[in-house]
Amino acid sequence: MTATDGYPRFYCPHLAVGRVDLPDGEAHHGLHVLRLRPGDEVELFDGAGAVATACVVDLGRKTVTCEAGEVGRGQPPRPTVRMLFAVPKGKRLDWLLEKCTELAAGLLQPVVFERSVAGGSDLSVSKRERWLGRCIAAAKQSGLNHLPEIGHPLAFDAMLADVAAGREDCGAMLLGDVGPGAHRLAATGETFGAAETVTVLVGPEGGLTGQERDGAVEAGFLPVRLGETVLRVETSAVAMLAGVRAMTG
Repeated sequence: MTATDGYPRFYCPHLAVGRVDLPDGEAHHGLHVLRLRPGDEVELFDGAGAVATACVVDLGRKTVTCEAGEVGRGQPPRPTVRMLFAVPKGKRLDWLLEKCTELAAGLLQPVVFERSVAGGSDLSVSKRERWLGRCIAAAKQSGLNHLPEIGHPLAFDAMLADVAAGREDCGAMLLGDVGPGAHRLAATGETFGAAETVTVLVGPEGGLTGQERDGAVEAGFLPVRLGETVLRVETSAVAMLAGVRAMTG
């Protein structure tokens, strides 16, 4: 479900009919960037599909209170795309989070590979909040009412174990690859065209080791390529996701 009315959009995780207060960051944006005034109409979404038109009824020095009307709820875009990715360095991660949210990823799952150069095995509360903030901003801009789930970082072997334990939840499984055995993504539509879920695995810029690639293939990932060039992690993730959306939308 996406926004259609053109009102300013705000994330409101506890959305319900009646009076609701915007979270601190959203209130700051409304007060100091959009200069909201009592009586202004806005759109609120909770990141889980609920959305409502609301009216600003009270402004404090740091608070915004709205009166929400009927709350609607929609289904997330199909198929659900689970993005498993190596964490890129610095601001390139921000770009990945934003663009994958705009393309309606259902899951953003960092994976630690042997050749990973960033990320690590820990995702602190503050770091998760920063990641979520990037996703919220992208959802607000793009009109999405569903935020991606942000997974805790998994070591590659642990990721494979999770895949094996929940194979039926992974749906069609695609591995971004530039090796000679990779299939062209455009030629694999029949493999995942009707799937309810598509799981995409994107490794680090140094590539998967031979053992990691073999493990991924044995787990059920189909190696696919987008072209002949080696892409950065964030480019590959976004391009793979966009390709899946284009072929299933």
